[in-house]
Amino acid sequence: MQITAADAGKLRKSVTISYNASEYAARRNQVLRQLATEVKMPGFRPGKTSVALIEKRFGEAATGRTDEKLADEALNAALKEHGLTPIGQFTTDKVDRTGGAFIITLSFDIKPVVALPAASEFTVSPAVVEGIDSEVDEQLKTLARRAGSMSPLAAGETIIEDDSVTVNGTITVDGAEIRKLDKFNHLVGGYPFFGKPSADIIALFKDQTIGAALSFTSILPASFSPAEYANKEAAVSITVADAQRLRGANLDDEFAKKLGVESLEKLTGLLRTRIEATKSGEARAKQVSELTEQLLAKVAIELPEKLLADTTKDAIASASRRNEGKSPEEIAKALAEAETESVKGLRRFLILDALALQQNVQVTNDDLNDQIHMAANHTGRKPEEVADQLKKSGRINQVVMEIREAKAIETLLDEVLKAKGIAIAAT
Repeated sequence: MQITAADAGKLRKSVTISYNASEYAARRNQVLRQLATEVKMPGFRPGKTSVALIEKRFGEAATGRTDEKLADEALNAALKEHGLTPIGQFTTDKVDRTGGAFIITLSFDIKPVVALPAASEFTVSPAVVEGIDSEVDEQLKTLARRAGSMSPLAAGETIIEDDSVTVNGTITVDGAEIRKLDKFNHLVGGYPFFGKPSADIIALFKDQTIGAALSFTSILPASFSPAEYANKEAAVSITVADAQRLRGANLDDEFAKKLGVESLEKLTGLLRTRIEATKSGEARAKQVSELTEQLLAKVAIELPEKLLADTTKDAIASASRRNEGKSPEEIAKALAEAETESVKGLRRFLILDALALQQNVQVTNDDLNDQIHMAANHTGRKPEEVADQLKKSGRINQVVMEIREAKAIETLLDEVLKAKGIAIAAT
């Protein structure tokens, strides 16, 4: 066996693998003997089929399997010997069988050498976690409101946003009554009132009490009934017959116990812990985003020409399908954007791939299962359904790649924070 490697363009290599006739014949005979142990032929016991008969029936399959085995073995040897890291698809340029020999020439793109900056060359903002107390208070108020109950306005109380009012009145168009309102209920500010915007309704009811007489004009909504008056200007006159307010539950230990927590102090602590974790995660995500942008901006990299051409071609074809039927200008814009994004995407992949290789990042089954469970929780499906969909769609490798990239940038972030003496946000 002989192997020669040569340049075939920028970041592209050509490898020629040569087996002489005797080498090829010996390996092909091995394949025939292996096939004899695998196939079942009438009149022959398993493993006792003659090689001559196998040659007659499966000679073409034996040649194909031999070619594949020899090419794989030699190519792996060539990659190891010359320190090549292929990327993208292999192309068979030539196959020569003259005189029983087997000579095959393959070409492929290789990954570029990527010079990554040291951790000390990056800058990352400290993880600032603020506003926890106010969010804890707001969440407690929200829980209290949800557990509250409606009650009439007390003496001296005036109507405010979110009060539920009951009104009587009329709606007229051009002086003619088109609809009578009898015990009509409305949540102040919750939605428009016969075409009047919510903000205007809040202002209309402000400082009013039960018995107040109010009027306004508006353009009736398209959904108004009777339909013939929809979208017409109308005069609305109402009298407030009743008003009730949702009053939150008392924030005390009894309230906490109804939520399954032994005390208000414990409930407050749980909310604080949850909010702190969320805010820390958001701060960490911001740091990751900053670092990723810097990394992509700092690294200069060559892109394999054929892989870039193939990637761009696929992106343009996909964009063309998505934009069928649109104007020529819209299609041209979409195709240009697809081309730009394909360049950015390939560049990003190669840089993060180099980073993951440098850090020896590995994606474990636990990593993949965690990602599947997160997707299942987000979509309300069972983890088994998500995993099955990923396998059927062929996206499982894409998910693994995304996990690998995320782990790589997270590792780099910890290195940068350590180099800068910045506290690492808990996640």
